[in-house]
Amino acid sequence: MPLYPLCLDISGRLCLVVGGGAVAARKVRGLLDCGARVRLISPELCPALEGLAQEGAVEVLRRPYADGDLAGAWLIFAATDVPEVQQAVAAAAAAAAIPCNLADAPVGCTFHVPAVLRRGDLTMAVATAGRSPALAAMLRQELAERYGPEYAALVTLLGDLREQLLARRGLAGAEQTEAMLRRLLHADLIGWIRAGDRQGLAEHLRMVLGYDPGLDLAAYLAKEGA
Repeated sequence: MPLYPLCLDISGRLCLVVGGGAVAARKVRGLLDCGARVRLISPELCPALEGLAQEGAVEVLRRPYADGDLAGAWLIFAATDVPEVQQAVAAAAAAAAIPCNLADAPVGCTFHVPAVLRRGDLTMAVATAGRSPALAAMLRQELAERYGPEYAALVTLLGDLREQLLARRGLAGAEQTEAMLRRLLHADLIGWIRAGDRQGLAEHLRMVLGYDPGLDLAAYLAKEGA
């Protein structure tokens, strides 16, 4: 059965990580990057997690996992090397209907974390249903080489233009707005941003929109061009 992909807003949500090693550290960093509140349960912490604990970035319970530790959690990650602990966390999560990810045990997971590439508000994810994380990582690297930081600027520009067009036309013109935004996606658009070609970008926007959007285009360029 295929898995259903989605993007979650975990800002301010309590996420529980059981484990104190390198795998747990990767999970914690990803959660913190997305604004989650992280509670960490482990009698020992690797240096990376110890540093986060000293900074106050995570809440730490320096003891083994115990029944009841899942209370209030929105997502759960079990990242220990003790099968009995992994199974206990998974069983408790299932009983509480809380999504749970088990490190290195795709069959027992209720969700998987893909290999992720971020370029500003652009997020690209590669998943293999836990079958081959190495392949997912390799494909993510290929995406990183293909889609550089200029795509963050492109998403910001298109988002700002979309907001402007919707404000000008109202919801009644949403369909026309989306059609216009599709026309903005010229084959040379990312090239103008990458090269810092303000003139080329400005002319294209005026041609498609029929007016000057009044944006500071320098803010969207990867570098200043001629």
